[in-house]
Amino acid sequence: MKMQTHSRSKTYDFKSQEFIGKHGEEVLDKWLGSAYKILDVSGVRKYQEDGIDRILMRPDGTTVSVEYKFDIASSRTGNLFFETVSVDNQDLPGWGWRSQADYWIFLLPSMEVLVVEPGKMRNLIWQDRLGAKDKEVQNVGYKTLGIPISLAKVRDITYYTVQLDQEIPDLK
Repeated sequence: MKMQTHSRSKTYDFKSQEFIGKHGEEVLDKWLGSAYKILDVSGVRKYQEDGIDRILMRPDGTTVSVEYKFDIASSRTGNLFFETVSVDNQDLPGWGWRSQADYWIFLLPSMEVLVVEPGKMRNLIWQDRLGAKDKEVQNVGYKTLGIPISLAKVRDITYYTVQLDQEIPDLK
């Protein structure tokens, strides 16, 4: 899981972001674990390249792939961060374009979960492409670029929204 943080003046380092992201992964695994068998593939290179953190097995044996996002800055900004360029000086595409997951699962600091179909979120970006401007996030030695999307717009297209004390979605 990648931590999604965005600020103009702060420099982020991978280790601290990874630590916070791991906590978010644990929260989401615990939440989904009562309904799905969860296979953590976040450490497997092929899945990393495809932007997939977990494979969820449904009770009928079919599977669905998900990418987790813990956007801690969303409580301050009112936006989710759609990553367009992961590492600017290597021109690596961001998860927003690269991810092959069936669903993106965003955990917000309020413990709200937004389950989004990637195509619908990408369509939001395309619809607003003329008005959208990349924001830069300074990391140690590189920048990440992305487009802030208002939480209100994302909620309009979510597949499933829940506070964590509610039931687990049936991901079809």
